[in-house]
Amino acid sequence: MSGKSRFCLSLMVGVACLHPVAAAAQLQDRQSFDLPAQDLGDALRKVAEQAGIELYASSADLAGRTTRPLKGDITPREAIETLLRGTGLTPRFERGSVIILGRAQSESSPAQEDIVVTGSRISGAPSAAPVIRVTSEDIRNGGQADLGEVARSLPQNFGGGQNPGIGSGQGTQNQNVNVNGASTFNLRGIGPSATLTLLNGNRFAYSGTQSVIDISAIPTAAVERIEIVADGASAIYGADAVAGVVNILLRKDYEGVTTSARLGGSTDGGNFQQQYNLLGGAKWSGGGFMATYDYFDNSAILARDRSYTATSNPASTLYPSLKRHSLLLSGHQELTPSLRLKADVIYKRGDMQSVRGLLADRPITTRGLVVDNEFETFGVAPTLEAEIGGAWTARLTGFYGTDKTYGVTQNFTNDVEARSIRIFDNRSVSVEAGIEGPLFTLPGGDVRLAAGGGWRSNRIVALVAGRNFAPTRENRFAYGELFVPLAGPAQDLAFAHRASITAALRWEDYSDSGSIVTPKLGFVYAPAPELSLGVSWGRSFKMPTLNQQYSGYTPVLLPVTGYGTLFPPGSTYLYIGGPNPDVGPERSENMTLSATFQPSPRLQIVTSLFRIDYRDRVAPPFGSPLGILTNPLFTSLVTFNPSAAQLDAAIVGASDPLGNATGGPYNPANVIALIDGRDRNIASQRYEGADLSLRYRAPVGGGRALTVTVNATWLDSRQQLLPGLPVTDLAGTIFNSPHFRARGGATFGDERFTIASFVNFTGGVTDRRRAVPAKVSPVATVDLAARIKIGDLAELSVNALNIFNAKPDRTAVASPSDTPFDSTNYSAIGRFFGLTISRDW
Repeated sequence: MSGKSRFCLSLMVGVACLHPVAAAAQLQDRQSFDLPAQDLGDALRKVAEQAGIELYASSADLAGRTTRPLKGDITPREAIETLLRGTGLTPRFERGSVIILGRAQSESSPAQEDIVVTGSRISGAPSAAPVIRVTSEDIRNGGQADLGEVARSLPQNFGGGQNPGIGSGQGTQNQNVNVNGASTFNLRGIGPSATLTLLNGNRFAYSGTQSVIDISAIPTAAVERIEIVADGASAIYGADAVAGVVNILLRKDYEGVTTSARLGGSTDGGNFQQQYNLLGGAKWSGGGFMATYDYFDNSAILARDRSYTATSNPASTLYPSLKRHSLLLSGHQELTPSLRLKADVIYKRGDMQSVRGLLADRPITTRGLVVDNEFETFGVAPTLEAEIGGAWTARLTGFYGTDKTYGVTQNFTNDVEARSIRIFDNRSVSVEAGIEGPLFTLPGGDVRLAAGGGWRSNRIVALVAGRNFAPTRENRFAYGELFVPLAGPAQDLAFAHRASITAALRWEDYSDSGSIVTPKLGFVYAPAPELSLGVSWGRSFKMPTLNQQYSGYTPVLLPVTGYGTLFPPGSTYLYIGGPNPDVGPERSENMTLSATFQPSPRLQIVTSLFRIDYRDRVAPPFGSPLGILTNPLFTSLVTFNPSAAQLDAAIVGASDPLGNATGGPYNPANVIALIDGRDRNIASQRYEGADLSLRYRAPVGGGRALTVTVNATWLDSRQQLLPGLPVTDLAGTIFNSPHFRARGGATFGDERFTIASFVNFTGGVTDRRRAVPAKVSPVATVDLAARIKIGDLAELSVNALNIFNAKPDRTAVASPSDTPFDSTNYSAIGRFFGLTISRDW
């Protein structure tokens, strides 16, 4: 075991073995409260926030209730009990949280609908893997304009793949995927389509060419919180949840109208941002509605604006110009006391422009590429929930959505313009039904079951380089999840405050790949209220994207060179490469060990160790066909002395016409080999490392609080394409995740004034593309943000990101059009100042 691995293991064991200490009785500390008469839910949230505890309650129990004014120096426990007096609701206080129980709820089966645990279908079930939570308050304090910026700020996330600002020549895994300026999560750097992203627990339509959704289409004003489980979850949610699952949870109830305007820009030039937002909502007995519209516009960052891209064409873009209109609607209505209807609707429309110049000494219109893309996203997800007796609930969810991209590329070569059109039209339709409830009661609590099934269809209609393809993939699925509480707090057992087992199994049948079964097991053990340990094991899978599987391969005729006199003079070979309709699912096995230490409601420390064994990854069997003809490792890929019929079949089956790089005419008699270099399920990868998060929150008097957070991750990953080939490093190499990333900061203030500062650290990587490896330096940035309310007039927010203007190192390029720095890890935005004014009406 390496020294770094021993350090990570020691860190984990050290926290796990800490003896539980007596909790600080924060609920018994007197604090000053001054709350006007208002909605009960709002009042409870304010008390919980000031006390530094989490609040769980059913919106149905709180709907329509108001409170009297609350004023005085009392404990948070007394404040909550006072607010609930006469409502028939009962508070249950646990370490770090309070649960509001309704009239019909029991201690053993609370069933709060708002207790959402991403990574489980069972309400209230503890997660065996850590859950990373980013609240709307965290987003505001971070000065982040959209969810793409939120994703890229997380240490567990990698900025490569499908994200704006990824340059040219940044590795095959980051190339030609972002056709519409979309932003995505990419946990552990495994790939954006290996992270499943949900909106209120529902899948939405895929975006562009990948199996991802565009999170920048979701206005931050509509977001209540984001929950991230960086652990395989295919047994719970199905395909794509290899690296983990991200659940974006919207505000459920909002009352009033809020407008905001934001202006900002990078001090080195470019990236001038305009953002305007309108948020409105209403609540009534049994229902509520929220709507938000967001307009965002940023100008491009050009190579001439940055000192480290002086060798690039000055007019080429490091970050594209983007413009988008986003609309999100969310509502819920109680139809009967036991039947509820919910629906989320999302719409986005916009355009993106990027420029790539090939020569620095000529105008872009003489030699270069100009890409103009327009895009439109629509999705609607209605849900019907019913209480069917015996504390059981049933849920029926449907979804219909589309994601369309229309792009025009102008290729200027010596004043001659060539135009090409690309169209990607994604459509997704699904329906799912499920039930959840208690089976029977054990001394530790209710044994609960969630089960269900459904059908989903994904289709893409694409036009690329003059060729069309329009595949459709359908799948049926069924799942079951069981929660068994072995011990509970009510039993008051020594060294067994809480213990539980969860087990899940999912079956999926695909129209083009057959059936897949994935299991998952989880164990949670809390010897005392202050310490909880978790073990999670499971198998997950990812389907190849429709573009990756069905867009067609390319045939090229190449001369036989570099083999001496082994082959006759004038010999050629036919090479076919690219997508392959025969590829199937990629599979993984995930293991996570975690420890949560919370000596008081003020302090929480979470550590985890993780390992992901990822096999059958779709990849080309080699990077170049040179030397393949005599390499015994590739014997199965080479057909020597192919017949004319075999050659004709390979050429006719291609989506592109035959390319000829021999300098002479195609003559089947001279073709001594047919090399099949198409993608296939061959690569095996391993990702392992450790996460650490710390959160400390304490009142400092006068209703103010200080919150300190630290989030860090260490990652080691490597890959082997075929047995017998060398194992190569991924993490720590250029255009892949660095080994170490961290973000930490402090927030101080109250409802009237808040100031926050964060430090972001991205470790260095090694460039091994040349004979002598080169080190790329790490980058550390400092962010500042402040918010102040000007009476009842408005709220003013100022944010300064990367205030010391840290810059990335220059890197070597293979072509004048390549971006001369690692844009997957280090941003070209530089120092940025922004100003936001908002008002509640």
